[in-house]
Amino acid sequence: MAVERVRPELIRDEDPWQPRHGRRGRAHVRVWRTGPDQVVVVISGSGAEFDLETVLPLLRAEYPDDTVDFFFHRPMDWTDLGYYAELTPGDDGTVTRTHIAGDTLAARLGPALYATEDPDDESVGGDSP
Repeated sequence: MAVERVRPELIRDEDPWQPRHGRRGRAHVRVWRTGPDQVVVVISGSGAEFDLETVLPLLRAEYPDDTVDFFFHRPMDWTDLGYYAELTPGDDGTVTRTHIAGDTLAARLGPALYATEDPDDESVGGDSP
C-alpha cells in the first residue's frame, strides 16, 4: 500500500501585531498543517522574540489534538542579520532556540514560507544567514 504524502497547507496567516514587549517591532504568526495530526507554527518579527515564553503555550493550546513544531524567524534589516531557529519549549517555561537554515524549513513547508514573509524583511533571496 502506497503512503500518500501530505502537502503542507497554510491554515493561518495573521496580520502582524504589536507584542506586549513590542518596542522593537511587530510579530507575525503563520501555521501550516503538515499532516493529519501535525502543525508547524512560524513566529516572525523582531518584536516576537521577547514574548516567545508567553506566546508558545497559548499557540500550543489552540491545537490540542496536534503535534506542534515551533520555529522563529527574525527578518533581516539594516541593523541585524536575519535568521531562522527551531524553538523547543522546556518544562520550566523556557524556550531553547536552535539555528537552522531557512531553506531547510522552506523544504518542509513549501513556497508559502517565503511567499508570506514579512514585507519589511530585507533578506536577499529566501534564506536569511
